[in-house]
Amino acid sequence: MKRSLAAARGLAVLAIVIACGGGGHQIPRDRVTSPGEALFNGYAKHGINCFECHDGTGRGTTWGPALATRVPSLTDDQIAATIRTGKGKMPAFGTKLNDAEVGQVVTWLREKFGSGVGPH
Repeated sequence: MKRSLAAARGLAVLAIVIACGGGGHQIPRDRVTSPGEALFNGYAKHGINCFECHDGTGRGTTWGPALATRVPSLTDDQIAATIRTGKGKMPAFGTKLNDAEVGQVVTWLREKFGSGVGPH
């Protein structure tokens, strides 16, 4: 059973990497300054590799949009909902991240890309 679960997880990670083309690059670990940035860049939790599609800086890749053009027009709740449930090609991470972790990613995105609409 454990082997089947591990194989399924490995295939899921592989599918995400293939879907995203592996075009994103992690920010070097020594330059990561917050828990949300560590999660986004795949350093804090297995299977959370937002950088694969959005790049570690959030500038986007062929497979994932530049977040500087998306984050300012969304509320924190909308960003959190997108992380939890996915959108378009983006998979859902609601079963992989708890509320505090989603909040850490949202906080980092907001600090990095600002806000045009406010927190809620």
